[in-house]
Amino acid sequence: MTNYKLQMTKEQAFETVAKIIFDRGCQLIIGGNPAYETEKVLFHIEMCMTEWGYRSAKVAEYCDSIKQENDLMRSMGIN
Repeated sequence: MTNYKLQMTKEQAFETVAKIIFDRGCQLIIGGNPAYETEKVLFHIEMCMTEWGYRSAKVAEYCDSIKQENDLMRSMGIN
């Protein structure tokens, strides 16, 4: 039996964590709640990636999507 060690790049790790956070934010929004903390965390992850020299279209899309939904909540006066 051979043991294969799967290794994830740092960029993939950032994307995986961002996906987990994004999914939780989506659950909040589907439930009719804002996901303001999710938005902050995703933008922080994107900022950290940039500082480390990484760019991810996936993480950028997660950020934009959550922000768009939160902006709708804000426009309805939901804080």
